[in-house]
Amino acid sequence: MSSPSQLNATFLAACQAQIAAAGDDVKNWSTQSAYGTSFPPATKAVQSAGWYFSSDQAFDIAVAYQLNPNPQYLTALLANMNYEGGCNPVNVCYITGLGWKRQRNIVSQWAINAPRVLPPSGLPVGNIQAAFFYLWNYQAELEELRFPSDGGSPPFPFYDRWGDVWNVSTEMVCLNSARSIGTVGFLAAQTAEKTQPWKSVAGDIVLPSSTANVGATITASFQVNGLSLAGARVTWEASGQQLAYGTTFSFAPTNAGPQWIEAEAQWPDGRRVFATNSFTAQ
Repeated sequence: MSSPSQLNATFLAACQAQIAAAGDDVKNWSTQSAYGTSFPPATKAVQSAGWYFSSDQAFDIAVAYQLNPNPQYLTALLANMNYEGGCNPVNVCYITGLGWKRQRNIVSQWAINAPRVLPPSGLPVGNIQAAFFYLWNYQAELEELRFPSDGGSPPFPFYDRWGDVWNVSTEMVCLNSARSIGTVGFLAAQTAEKTQPWKSVAGDIVLPSSTANVGATITASFQVNGLSLAGARVTWEASGQQLAYGTTFSFAPTNAGPQWIEAEAQWPDGRRVFATNSFTAQ
């Protein structure tokens, strides 16, 4: 095609009408939800869920906005982003590596085989899950542990169903991630105030020594040159340790040999600083 005038006007109008209809559907579903997420009413009616991601769903609104900049579209976009970001009944952010209450277990072969407790950051997790599914290790045990039962009478509140566990119905694929990035990227582009340029800086984990005794408590501290950690969330991981939070991290090595330690500071405005270090336990 050498010029827009060569487009089939009838077919173009039909495509634009379908885009608008899809955007209106997702917008209306948002207004019909107490939490603002555009969960489809047909799925809601049967109290089922699977592979649902709010920002992915809202991508249709972002596209429709290009044809009709309806302010109600922006309201629905923000509501969906907020639901995924933690404004939901369980106060969980459904993006790995974000929020104060972080998802540890996701359907990821990399994460399940990595030595870290947390999965890679930036991966969407299904926002609404109907149940714990049958797993090869636990079989139906997780389903049987629920009280009250999801399928009982009355059933457990639908939007309150969440678990930090491998759940195939919350697994993302690249398409979900791409559409979600399109949604939040569009919202970010609407921000008129861009007076805070940010270039990544290096953090530093300060250890008392390059060696430590097994079982003896050591304290590591996190520092960032030129930045205050006031208001930042600092997350720690280390060899054989559980997650810890704070500007310092006290722990005792459990095994002899090389040890790794990592920290990440996250500020409320989205800035992040990372650092790694290592020592030897003996």
